[in-house]
Amino acid sequence: MRTNRFLRAFTLCAALFGLFGTGAESFAQKGEKTLGIMGGMATYNSGGFSQLYFQYTFANHLRIAPDMGYVFRNEGKSAFFMDLDLQLPFRLGRGVNIYPLAGLTFNNWSWKGGGHESRLGMNFGAGLDIYLTRNLKLNLQGKYSMMNDTGGGFVGLGLGYIF
Repeated sequence: MRTNRFLRAFTLCAALFGLFGTGAESFAQKGEKTLGIMGGMATYNSGGFSQLYFQYTFANHLRIAPDMGYVFRNEGKSAFFMDLDLQLPFRLGRGVNIYPLAGLTFNNWSWKGGGHESRLGMNFGAGLDIYLTRNLKLNLQGKYSMMNDTGGGFVGLGLGYIF
């Protein structure tokens, strides 16, 4: 079932890239700012998540990307999280960037029936930006939050407004 959701999301990305991505000239340049939303799956509780993110490119191949979000309750667990990642975007083709990322994360997991656990850890991952227009981009990102007891992966699809 999770594979079907991933395939649908991937097909949507490919279709949007085919419709819009080939005409976009943009790639992450110094001074670019993006505000966006992302949703996807968290592996620790096999549940969905949503987040709000911001990206600021302060050098042509270096940007800071803070985000905050919520992992929806599944298997009796839910969480609030905040990340501060550094991303290294590189142009892959016309209107397409790839980027590795690394950063810090703070997760606060809570359990149904009481109890919670807060952890500080590190993020590692990668992503893909597809510039749909001059002011709109689609991104696919996967990262692993490494921390004691509550570590796990996050795979998401996002849409950002560039200003």
